[in-house]
Parts: sequence; C-alpha cells; structure tokens
Amino acid sequence: MNNHKSEYGVIQTIRFMIRQAVKEAPAVLVWLVVDAILALILQLLELYVTPVLLRDIEEQIALKELVTTILFFSSGILLLTGLKEYINNATYQGKIEIRMSLCKAITEKIGATSYCNLGKKDFQEKKERTNQATNSNSSATEIIWIQLNQLLFCILGFLAYLFVMKRMNVLILAVTILAAVVSYLAAQRSVVWLQNNRAENDHARQCFWYLRDEAWSPVAAKDIRILHMKQWLLDTMKQNYEIFMHFERAVGNHHFMADSVNVFAALIRNVVAYAYLIGQVLAGNLDAPQFILYFSAVSGFTNWVQGIMENVGQIRQSGVGISDVMELLFYEEPYRFEGGEHLPQNTKGQYELCLENVSFRYPGASEDTLHKLNLTIRNGEKLAVVGRNGAGKSTIIKSIAGLLRYQGRIGIQGLPARSVEAKRQFAYVPEMPAMFDALSVREHIEYMRKAYNSGITDEEVEALLARFDLDDKQDKLGNELSKGMMQKVSICCALAIRPKVLLLDEPMVGLDPKAIKELKEVVLEQKALGVTVLISTHMLEMVEELWDMMFVMEKSKIIGSYRKDEVGDKDLDALFFEMTGGEKS
Repeated sequence: MNNHKSEYGVIQTIRFMIRQAVKEAPAVLVWLVVDAILALILQLLELYVTPVLLRDIEEQIALKELVTTILFFSSGILLLTGLKEYINNATYQGKIEIRMSLCKAITEKIGATSYCNLGKKDFQEKKERTNQATNSNSSATEIIWIQLNQLLFCILGFLAYLFVMKRMNVLILAVTILAAVVSYLAAQRSVVWLQNNRAENDHARQCFWYLRDEAWSPVAAKDIRILHMKQWLLDTMKQNYEIFMHFERAVGNHHFMADSVNVFAALIRNVVAYAYLIGQVLAGNLDAPQFILYFSAVSGFTNWVQGIMENVGQIRQSGVGISDVMELLFYEEPYRFEGGEHLPQNTKGQYELCLENVSFRYPGASEDTLHKLNLTIRNGEKLAVVGRNGAGKSTIIKSIAGLLRYQGRIGIQGLPARSVEAKRQFAYVPEMPAMFDALSVREHIEYMRKAYNSGITDEEVEALLARFDLDDKQDKLGNELSKGMMQKVSICCALAIRPKVLLLDEPMVGLDPKAIKELKEVVLEQKALGVTVLISTHMLEMVEELWDMMFVMEKSKIIGSYRKDEVGDKDLDALFFEMTGGEKS
C-alpha cells in the first residue's frame, strides 16, 4: 500500500487523466457515462420486476399478459447486460491505450533525464512508485476508469432511489443514511488502523520469507553450516512469524468489529423500515407489491450511500498512484544536458581529446569530485588515469561520455563532447556494464553496429567474439551473463563501432586472465590504428605496458603526470607512490 503523501489532489489527478483520455481515447469517456446509465436502468428493472409480477398475480392477470411482462423484463435485462458487455469490450483497448501513452511519456522522461538525476534517491523512489501505478491492468492509471464509472453509477442510483423513497417517512430516510454512514466509518476505521500498523508487519513478513529462502538456498548452505547459523535462523524466523501472526489476528479482530457494526446498523435500519412499512400496510396505505418495492429500495439506498463513499475512497487511493506519475513527468531537473560550446582552435596541433577547467560536484556533496581539471591527449596516445578509490577517475570518464553536467569544456576533435557528432567518435566501456535482458550477445553487437553504421563485417564480428571466447555464447541473453561475460560483451560492442577514442573505466575488473591478455593486445592494436585510449584504473599492474602518459589523481585533482618516454624504466607502482607520497608494499 502506498503511504506516500501526494503532491497533487484528487481533482487534479482526475483532470490529468481526463486530458489523457481526450488526447488518446475520447470514446472511453463517452462509454463510461453510457455504461453507468445502462447499469442504473438494469438495476431499476431488477428492482421493479418482483413488485410488478406480484401485482399482476394478485390482480389475476391473464397468463398471456403475465408471460408478456416476464418476457419484457427478461429481454430488457438481457439486452442491457449484452450492451454493457459490448461497452466493456469497446473501452478495454482504449483504457490500455491511455495507460500505454503514459508509459511512453514516462519512458521519454527517463530517457531525457540526466545521469545524475537517475541516481538520486528521490528520483528512484518516484520511478518505483510510477512503475506500480502503470505496470498492469489493475494499476491506478487504468482502474481509475472503473472507479469513476462506479461512482457515477452510485450517484445516479442514489438520486433514482431517492425519488422512489420520497413518499416514505423522513425518519426512514435518515435512519437509512445513518446506517450506511456508520457502516462505512466502521470499515474505514479498520482500513486506517491497517495503514498505520502495517509497517512493522511488512518488515517482519519480509524478514521471515527472506530467512526462509536463505535457509532453503544451496548457496547459503555453506555459510549456515560453517557459522552454525541454523538455530539463529530458526529463532529469528520464529520471532518474525509471531509478529506477523499477531498482526493478522489483530486484522481479523478489526474486520470482525467492522462486520458486527455493519450487521447491527443493518438490523436497526431493517427493524425501523419493517415497522414503518408494516404500519403503512395495516393502515391501508400500501399493498404487498409496494411493500416489497419500498423495502428493496431501503436496502438498495443503503448500498448507494455506501457505494458513493467507498468509491470516493478508492478514487482517492488511485489518485495517489496517478499523482506519482504526475510527479515523475513534471519532475524539475536541476541537472540538464547542455549542447556545449565549440572549443577554440588548437594552435599547437590537432588533438583527439581535451578537457579545460572541468569541475563536477555530485548533488548533496560538500566538495567537488573534479576540480578545474585540464588535460590534452594527442591522436593515438594511451592515457592512464590512476588513483585511489574515490579519487574521481570514473567521474572523468562519465563526464567525457556526456553523462554528467560539468562546468568547463570537453572537446573531441574540436567538437563539444555532448554533441551527436562527438559521440559518434568515441566508445565507452563502463566499470559496471549493463546488458539488455531480452537481447542475445550477438544482438547487442548488431545493435551497436547498426546504430553507428560502423561498417564492421560479419567476419570481423565473428573474429571479435572468438577472441573473447564468446563465439559459442552468441545466443545467450543479457540476463544469463556473468559479470565477466558482460564486460567482454561491452568491450566487443565498443570495438564494433570502430571508435576514434576508446574510454575504458576499470576495464580489467571481472575479466579472466586470457581476457585481460586479449584486452591489453587490443589496446596496443588500437594505438597502432591511431585510436586514442583513455584508461581509468586503480589496478596499476594491469596497465603497466599500456600507457604513453599517466595522470595521477588525488582528492578530485590531478596532482601530477608522467610521460613514459621521459621516465625511462621506472615501473608504474614506483611512479604512483612517488607522486602520492606513499610507499610501495
């Protein structure tokens, strides 16, 4: 249950959904009203059929006329039921179209949202709540139409039954409404209690099922046995089970109390109604058919009052989900993509990659992760950016790739790094690659080949896959791959676009020795082809032979640099610790 406080009220969310319906499927609104009217007519036919038939029998109407009456009501009920089914089928697709249009808008919003926003906690929470509001036919953005239809139906029924009951005593009307309100409030009290007390139970329930799954898991079996965790697991499961069962018993008690109040209220209503109606019959003011009609109206009137209140509550709850959708779609972005500026002409010669006074600070951080960085990488050079964890190495890569909104300028061959033209020049292998679950290994590479129109041949793709031991895994889906295999696929995708600049963020992590060897050879081959390679890493031994220039980072700044042709035979470890003031272990 969503306990999140909505930014938008019920009226705002309904207006929003109506605008979506007008734009995507206006027939849904028309059919919604028509269906409510037909449902009311059907209800009235069912209300009047018994009194009318009883009157005909009392008056000894001819069998032919009696059969005609029965056929009239039966045909009407059958026709209206058929029309309602037709309307439900007619509106089914329209409701889905409205929900899918919202899914499309949400996808566009997320796709246009900057990388920084995607990682923010509040944005992640909004995205998760939005998913719950749009992920099925029973989610808020679709079920709202059923609830609005039912509310309209109940309002029309309330007015129609009020017309029927106008001849009755005001006291009966008051008692009927009071019984409905009391029953609803008792039920709501139970719902409110559930909302206010479910957090502890949800936690206990999650813990219980998590521990159960771990106890049954062959993966966890090793640790359970080594650490003698069996008794602890059983005791903890028992504690959470007792919390869970205590809550369930309390829920049952609250439901019992609500049901008891409902039964008592209905009893008082029926006693008062029976007493009044029987008195009217004895006084000669009502006959038997009228007695049945009015008593049925009393029961039905209660249902209409309760239905209005219940549907208002349901619409309010659905409104929370729709508000979640609106919050995401109207989310104000403090970090937006920018087109960037052209760099001034480099008078010292052509370059592949240039950073000028680049600074970046993550939202909520007190210090810059990058602070006024300047570096230039020549055509075909291999640059190693090294430093401790958290020094800002990956942030440099992400900034160049256009994922972060930085201050300063980054250019690739004089083009703004965020421009489409510049993006076609480089390939990016992230530290934590992510695959498309439904695409195979081969389809990932085909996707990149077509997107960049790289011209790489099928034979070259096959050779690339074989080189990284993926030739027999081409049909494996993204969700079937290990971390190392995903890293290999990411490398293959990067090479398939024939980049002029290759960005490698901790590329050796997760790779097996053979793959590391192949990647090192790839880097050397790319240099021979004139490709600029930038590697960020904390694994110094892995890039020992893979650098022409090294930048050492410490606390968001480049504290120094070396050129390989200037340092002679000094190894990378020695140079790093010389720069940082540490000691080589």
